[in-house]
Parts: sequence; structure tokens; C-alpha cells
Amino acid sequence: MAQALLDGDSGLVDRLSAGLLKPLCNNFVERPWGGMRMRGYKGLCALPDQPAVTGAGLGEAFEIAAYDADDEARAHPSVLRFEDGSELALPRLLARHGDALLGPSFTSRYGGVFPLLPKTLDVKELLSVQGHPEGNTEVYVVIDADPGATIGLGFRTDQDPEALSRELKAGRATQQRLLEKLAAGADAARLQAVLAPWLAAREAGTAGLPPELPPLFAGDIARDVAPLLEQLKHVYWRMLDAMNAVPVAPGRIVNNATPQRICAATGRAPSAEVHALGNPEQREVLMLEIRRPGPTFRAWDNVRFPMRDVDVDAALEALNLRRTDADEFIVDPAPVPGRPGVERCVVCAGFSMERLRPTPAAAAPVPAESPHTLHVLRGRVRVHADSGRELGTLERGESAIVAARVGAYHVAADDAHGTEVVRVALPG
Repeated sequence: MAQALLDGDSGLVDRLSAGLLKPLCNNFVERPWGGMRMRGYKGLCALPDQPAVTGAGLGEAFEIAAYDADDEARAHPSVLRFEDGSELALPRLLARHGDALLGPSFTSRYGGVFPLLPKTLDVKELLSVQGHPEGNTEVYVVIDADPGATIGLGFRTDQDPEALSRELKAGRATQQRLLEKLAAGADAARLQAVLAPWLAAREAGTAGLPPELPPLFAGDIARDVAPLLEQLKHVYWRMLDAMNAVPVAPGRIVNNATPQRICAATGRAPSAEVHALGNPEQREVLMLEIRRPGPTFRAWDNVRFPMRDVDVDAALEALNLRRTDADEFIVDPAPVPGRPGVERCVVCAGFSMERLRPTPAAAAPVPAESPHTLHVLRGRVRVHADSGRELGTLERGESAIVAARVGAYHVAADDAHGTEVVRVALPG
């Protein structure tokens, strides 16, 4: 089927354009901050030895990736598998048949691509302190979380850009100096494993450094290494304390967008606020992240080794440096009149998001609309066109694009145990 589609089989294209484009759900990427819940959530067998073997957990699953102008999406494209076992990358399919699958009005605006980059994130350790270009906001829908888990989001107090820039650049330089003092043959990844718990223990001083640390360095620990570690720990906690610790729990929705009061005062478009997803206590968070494609600017990487690229100037230029409050980011979904089981969550310039809560007795209705995505966070659903034609099923951890010719449809739950579906639509 894959080759027939590339060859232009109109019958196959017509069939796809009236249904669900459902990629494989295992488009995984290992990350140094990744956890161990992703495979279970996706209904796949666990790999408990993975962190020991690879040094990283599964941090991300790219749910829909069909936008080659974005480096990450291009590196991890979604793949469709057809009933004959053949496979085809979604970007290639849309480049060939975008008008039929997405509709001419959609492709006239966006081209033969899908300009959304939803991911499932499994956050066990802290992500970098980061930002995105003006206009790029994010929404996080929490699927699971350890009790007491938080994410760092938005500055708690006004920040002076010049002072913050100097502090972050000095911290980066100190981290490089520490790395240069490693003994010959010492491994930076081993340094990370030994040092991370000490950094996260706020009250632990250099007198309480792990006994595994001295053998990693060639010089005198007290004279050559301890002063650098003290400086780095200061910046580590200074940045964490500068941000709101937003509490998260299953079902919570967080809209990472500059508060409207600040946009009105500055004239800037809403952007994703400074964020360092995760928490130093390593309380794990599994969540769906909704955002448009675009670059990420790291301002600080929480003293992670091996050292990754950062761009302090680009990050601070993109970020709002004014004070925010944690409760400004919490979404209170509103029922949609005339559509039982549907809640409106976020409407912004980049996308709109609804949450569907169907039951076996009451399907959630969806009106005819331009192509959009569905993401099942809990339960199993059946999708039927209003004509009665079955469009397919989606399990927990699966996502799909609803193609151009589907029209109005409804989503029905297979059980009554808290089915949850997220629907995301692009403008126009």
C-alpha cells in the first residue's frame, strides 16, 4: 500500500482522506531526564534495565511529527503502518497527497505538512531552563504524576536581564572549568550520576560530597573542586527558586503562555514562559505537551554533564522577565454548550484544545472542522462519522490526525472508567 500511495493510487488516497491517519505510537526518543512510565502507558512491555544500559530513560514520544522545517520533527517523523504491513513516513505521504488528505484550504495556508508537534513527555529529572520564540506557547495535560510533583514555570519576581545573563554565563564557564579538572579517563556521564543527587539536596554542603566524587578528579578536592561546586550549586538553586513551582496531578491542564496582563502592558505576543519541567526531588511526571514546531533556547542546563549547547542571549531575548504567579497558568476547562462531554480548555493564536470525556452511553460530538488531532490519554474509544461509518479505534497512548473529508463525527468510550481524549485544532 505504501508504494501504491506514492504512485498515486486514487482509491487508496480517497479512503485515507475520509478516516484517521494513525501513526505508530512508539516514536520514542531517549533523554537524560527521561523516566520509565512511557512504555507502560503505551501498552508496551517494560524495559527495566534501559537506564543502566543506555544511561537514559524514554523522555519523549513524538505523537504527530510531519513538519520537516523543524529539526526535531524532521529527525523523528511519524510513520504509518498499513494493513499489508508496509510503512510510510507521514511527512512523505503529506508531501505527495496533502491536498486530498488535509484539504486545499489547509494546504494553501500551511503547505503539505502538519504544523503541530504534540509529544508525550516522561519527566523524571529536570529539563533545562528554556524558552521559545515569541508567539510559541505550550499546553501540558498531566496524565500521571508522583504525589507532590511540580514543574518550574514563569519567573516569581521581575528579573534584570543583564544581571541574569552575567550569572548564567558565569555558571556555564564554571561548569566548563570543573569539567577540565576531571582525571584522565573519567567519564562525564559518571560525574552526572554522582553529582546530581548532591546538587538536588539543597542543604548538603561540600563537606557532604559523595565519596564516589574524589576519584573522578585529578586535583585536590577541597582546593580545586569544592569552590567550583559551591558556585554551581548556588546558580542551580538560584534558577529553581526564581521560578514558580507549579503543582501537577493527573488531569491538571497547564497553559504555558505569558499572562494577558503582561502582554497588554508590553505589547508582546504571548510566548511560552521560562520553564524547567520536572523538579529536583525527581517526582516523575507523565504528560501530553501541545505546541507548534519551533526552536528551543536553553538558558541553563542545571549543571548537567555531558554539557549540552546553551544560548543565554537567545533565551533571554525570547522570555518574559516579569513576575508571574503559579495560578495564572492553571486552566479551568469550561463545558461547551450543546456538546455533552466536551470541555473547552485553551484557545490561542497557535491552536485550540478541547478535552472529551465520552462514556459508553453518551458519545462526545465533534463538528465538521479542518484537520485536527486526537490523543487518547485514558481508556479506549471508537470513532464514528455521523453517517454511522466507523472511522477506527484509538487506545490509550495513541494519537491520530482526523483527515479532511471526515466531516462531523462522535467519539464513544468502550468503558465507563474515566475515558479522556484531547482534541487539538489549528487555526483556519
